[in-house]
Amino acid sequence: MKNSLYQSVINLNSATQQQWDFAIVGAGVGGSSAAYALTNKGYSVLLIEKGLSRFSDPGASGITQETEDPEERLGTGRWPTKLTTKIDGKTSEIWAPLGCGLGGSSLLYAAAMGRLEPLDFGPQDTPQGQVSWPFSYQELEPYYAAAESLFSVSGTANPLDKQRPHKLKMPPPMTEVDQHFFDSFQSSGLNPYRLPLALKNREGCVGCGGFLCQSGCKQDAAESCLVPAANTGCLHILDRTEVVSIDADREKVHGLTVKKGSVLETIRAKVFILSAGAYFSPVILQKSINDDWPKGLGNDHDRVGRNLMFHISEHIGIWPRGNFSDKGFRKTIALRDFYKRDNEKFGEFQSTGITAGYGNVLYFLRTKFDQGRFRRFTLLRHLLRIPAFIASKILSEATVFACILEDFPYLENRILWDPQTPSNMRVEYTVHEELTFRIKKFRKLLRQTVKSNFMFPMTEGIWLNYGHPCGTCSAGDNPEASVVDRNCKLHGIENLYVVDSSFMPSSGGANPSLTITANALRVADHIANQLKVTSQS
Repeated sequence: MKNSLYQSVINLNSATQQQWDFAIVGAGVGGSSAAYALTNKGYSVLLIEKGLSRFSDPGASGITQETEDPEERLGTGRWPTKLTTKIDGKTSEIWAPLGCGLGGSSLLYAAAMGRLEPLDFGPQDTPQGQVSWPFSYQELEPYYAAAESLFSVSGTANPLDKQRPHKLKMPPPMTEVDQHFFDSFQSSGLNPYRLPLALKNREGCVGCGGFLCQSGCKQDAAESCLVPAANTGCLHILDRTEVVSIDADREKVHGLTVKKGSVLETIRAKVFILSAGAYFSPVILQKSINDDWPKGLGNDHDRVGRNLMFHISEHIGIWPRGNFSDKGFRKTIALRDFYKRDNEKFGEFQSTGITAGYGNVLYFLRTKFDQGRFRRFTLLRHLLRIPAFIASKILSEATVFACILEDFPYLENRILWDPQTPSNMRVEYTVHEELTFRIKKFRKLLRQTVKSNFMFPMTEGIWLNYGHPCGTCSAGDNPEASVVDRNCKLHGIENLYVVDSSFMPSSGGANPSLTITANALRVADHIANQLKVTSQS
């Protein structure tokens, strides 16, 4: 099925021989969704991707693999180098759960694809002031439906969502133990429903969270978007290629300087779309410095890279009340009773599909260790196997649930271009008191509400989800307070758009993948309509 996709890969010389209708940087869900929409309208699209188009070891395990070799990591669809983070003034280098290659981070994601709530689109009060999206939920809703269809999303309706019923494909039956948890949550007065997932629900599906799917069951961006885009004959792919800078004057982008191996070339197109992710789209803009843009492209008001948000993950081990079979797919349950409670925003609570086994406990411990004060003592890191083994024996029957807790935008939380770091960027983030307060309040609400099952918190303090960055090129109507406009076009530049999670003015309390996809489809329609108007005038 992917033969047409592989046949779309071209060399650098071929990529420079023509002016494309569109050049898209990044093959994650945003870039791939835009490529799908535009090729289906007959436009020629060049997709530029840092990672591979084929993978050397697609069946490699996810969260337990810690190889530091960049080529091995690329071969399994992972980001090749560590990210540099400075959290509350403390610098660390971490392996973030980021994909790299055709499909981007969706190669490794656990396929959760839920909508944001209408209240997320604002106006809403945050500690930095009132935040509002420059377009409404109603404008995005038809594209949400299109994205759910494109990614074969299955699930059931949220019982609390009585005003906006939308139909999804029916999911397969739950395992016996998950049905027990579902019934227990209902008996506690909660409103569980089936988590929306981008899966074909083939027999034996395990979700492939954290590693590449070999069966074609998990619908990543390559499977859902790039394969049909390649079948149009309009998609061309330039892999193993990095964007060095965007070449623009005060009104228009004229080309991209790209590097493949040691060779530098210029890519030309009518329209350019940036979708390198909330970490790296702002980096590309920041390092695109010239006489017209001395602070970086689109950065006159020092907003590029700012307002970085993560979701905060709260992992909870919950025990069943009895012996139940866990045979089958386990990532099945969601509830939004805590999405907004007592005038505070929290987020979605869902099953993760994993149990508190040795590998998962070791992963949690090592992730926390890598951000702690003793991280340089590598021997201590190896010794974590001992408490992980003990904890896994104690927690062996627990199922891990997680809350996706909303983060708020702050100007001081940001991404910075830093060529001295492994990934040429660094994260600067301060944990504010209101976030700590909301986490403590959520924990208390959960304990008060879910009384029928014993639970155990698996995380302490603040657990930032480095796989869910957003907000670093935020959309808005005011050019002095945002980076892109309501249609995700860079303020002041007529032919440059941003369609990854960096456009999001707020993080909401749900996985961002579906919202990124829906917005990319919306932006693609807008650009195509604009091009029609231009050609007719």
